[in-house]
Amino acid sequence: MNTGKHIAAVDMGTNSFHMIIAKAEAHGAFHIVDRMKHWVKLGDGVDKRGRLNEQAIARMMESLKFFKQLAESYDAEIHCIATSAMRDAPNRHMIAKRIRKELGLVVEIVNGEEEARLVFQGVRSEGYIRDEPAYIIDIGGGSTEVIVGNNPDGVLAAESLDMGARRYSRQFFAAGNYTALQVKKCRAAAASKIQAVASEYKPFEVHAVYGTSGTIRSLAEVVASFYAHEDNTHLTLRDLKKALPKLIDAVKNNTLPSSIEPERQATLVAGCIILKEVMRALRIKSLRICPSALREGIIFDRIASTGRLPSRPIKAASKAMAKRFNLNRTQIKRVTQTAEIIFKAYAKYLDLNEEAYRLLIAACQLHEIGLTMSHKKIHLHGSYIIGNSNLTGITQRQQQMLAAIVRFHRKTSPSNKHIAFKGMRSKDTRVTIALAAILRLAAALNRTKSGEAAQPEIIEKKNKWLWLFDAQWFDEHDVCIWNGEQEKRPLIKLIGKPIHLKKKGS
Repeated sequence: MNTGKHIAAVDMGTNSFHMIIAKAEAHGAFHIVDRMKHWVKLGDGVDKRGRLNEQAIARMMESLKFFKQLAESYDAEIHCIATSAMRDAPNRHMIAKRIRKELGLVVEIVNGEEEARLVFQGVRSEGYIRDEPAYIIDIGGGSTEVIVGNNPDGVLAAESLDMGARRYSRQFFAAGNYTALQVKKCRAAAASKIQAVASEYKPFEVHAVYGTSGTIRSLAEVVASFYAHEDNTHLTLRDLKKALPKLIDAVKNNTLPSSIEPERQATLVAGCIILKEVMRALRIKSLRICPSALREGIIFDRIASTGRLPSRPIKAASKAMAKRFNLNRTQIKRVTQTAEIIFKAYAKYLDLNEEAYRLLIAACQLHEIGLTMSHKKIHLHGSYIIGNSNLTGITQRQQQMLAAIVRFHRKTSPSNKHIAFKGMRSKDTRVTIALAAILRLAAALNRTKSGEAAQPEIIEKKNKWLWLFDAQWFDEHDVCIWNGEQEKRPLIKLIGKPIHLKKKGS
């Protein structure tokens, strides 16, 4: 528990960048001590190939520079999460590398499912989520997240849809063109997106609905001003439908409430249409505004973590995937037991932290997933499946590492120049290579998939490492020992001393 420690969470959105700085307290609680917001407008800086242009990157760098200065004044850990605009950009890895080089900040580019999970965590941090399922709707600049979850189980279903307030404003209402035809086109596009996934939410009996993000909060405020409502913490579908013509007129004539930021005003019509279609498709009559969203979710997620990133989501995602592909649970258990022993013996020598441990366990869960495609080249098939799946709870950075660990647990030993490490920071490459070496030996020593797991006693001598096995196990698993001898070289290269596999008492 990081009690008393400051944590900074940066939400790098399509329209704006937000940072909150929070102080961790006992029992997972936190309170926000400072915040900063910049209208970076990444969505306006996209070229014909979908790349973020130099002007957008410059705005991003300037914003992050100020965020870093404020966070450092609190001696806060900084966690930067990039969402729709960055994950859609083909030059995202180059930008992340530049940010790391020039500002010393690590940017996590999350997939849509992870973004939805963090939004859920933000709402959960407010105490809104109960045992009964609840909907959460978050309309960002580039995407809309629709989530259903409860307190005991977390996220039950989530979709990240490529429709956001700024994305649709640029697509349908450029230069303030709010004609009936453009409104119809925007509504049809939004309806098509949400109706394509609406059936996935039908099995859930939802008891509450929450709306997050600046777009929904602003819509609630505007609607309240239109109809002289005292309560701007709730929003109904009925009022939203009636308000759309009034909203268009107010945007055209610049008569929105002064509290609505100018940068927000241009995106409210698209945001209203998106929210209306989501509520209609999911048969939502009203929702409650929640003040917390993704950045609070980052804080909530990090606050009890012993490593840089939370451990449980990684484990949950790999376990769910192993179950979905019906992988051999007995073999997973064997390989995991052996890998844990090796990790414990060499963690300090290889500078492996809690996150590395969780990634290793996830790799043990999924190392044979390639068998679902073919018995040949299972490491390559496995890496492909992992690298191209939606793994809720795992960032793109972690997903790339996990895919590479599985890729190199068999056959060719990894080189840090391999394409699998493209865009990966040098520290992550080093950790990935080390974890692949550990998994390689753990899998080799359990090759026959029979009996008890290989559980060596690992002892360091002056110029060598002894791995001592139970005598009976050693005699009954000569194939496993032979395989271990063949696969120990990558780990030997890392630790700088030979490894001898021996029978106890010999």
